[in-house]
Amino acid sequence: MAENHGEAASSGPEGRTKASQEKGWQKVRHKIEHLVATRPRDHLASLLAQLRELEIGRANPADFYAKRDVIRPLAQNLFARDDRPFNDGFYHPDLRAGRFVVSSISPIRYLMKCVRPDTQAIVELGSGWSANLFQLYVGLGFERTRKIRFHGAEYTKEGQACAEILARHDGEIIFRSHNCDYRTPNVGYLRPYRKHVLVYTRHSIEQVDYISPELYDMLRALDARVTLVHIEPVGWQRRADLMERRRANDAAFFHAIGRSIMTDPAAVERPVENASWWSWRMNYNVNLLGIVDDNVRRGQARQIKREYEFAVPANILNPSTLVHLELW
Repeated sequence: MAENHGEAASSGPEGRTKASQEKGWQKVRHKIEHLVATRPRDHLASLLAQLRELEIGRANPADFYAKRDVIRPLAQNLFARDDRPFNDGFYHPDLRAGRFVVSSISPIRYLMKCVRPDTQAIVELGSGWSANLFQLYVGLGFERTRKIRFHGAEYTKEGQACAEILARHDGEIIFRSHNCDYRTPNVGYLRPYRKHVLVYTRHSIEQVDYISPELYDMLRALDARVTLVHIEPVGWQRRADLMERRRANDAAFFHAIGRSIMTDPAAVERPVENASWWSWRMNYNVNLLGIVDDNVRRGQARQIKREYEFAVPANILNPSTLVHLELW
């Protein structure tokens, strides 16, 4: 059994195919169709909860600690221990398994904070079945969203179909689905907007080894002001040594990391290296941070925030990194 586990841990790149994605979203579609048919009067939020996708979270979870003198020193020491900024609205004190830790704001809540009074559209690229979009819609509420258009741009037809079923069930959300391919991007559906557009990705760019840098050019060419937020497992790309190994497809190097995850207790202290192995194993993205840094360096994007490995949606070997940009 140990030998089989070792082989699994050190297997080579195995990027996910479009067919496998279609199959996955088809299963979700069957669940959605069943819920809509058997719970026709249920609110969209209830369906999301049944589908295990409702994670809006508290708006400002750190406020309690920042405003109370008797607790603030403990919180400040905790943040200092983990080298995190205190009361910046992103991190907050928490308790997990009997240990004080620093946790982060819900990604959905963070995206909600990026919506402005002049926001005309909210767009998720690589949206799957648009679970994140629907959570934003639920969290923001009808009064704030009745003039906002929601766009789910997805690579698979099954994912688009899932989103359209849920949008029809709600009956109020102004929603459109579109095709999305990071290698040959197209955001023409955003050309009518003249004010503000929020565009984001969440663990979808990860699945495309090389995305086209033209995506940024297309977003900048829009007449609207564009906020772009990436929530992707690409923090390991900041390490030049790991990028060099990945570009060389150094199988021996990554096999060694995979074996250490299975056998070395100290592997729990190496989240960045572990994430690089998972990315190599799944043939995940290698150029997003490079594109971001190039745009910032050339003055074509302003970076608002960057947080490395702040949370995991499911897999601790695939942690989220946040990059928040304004494009012009």
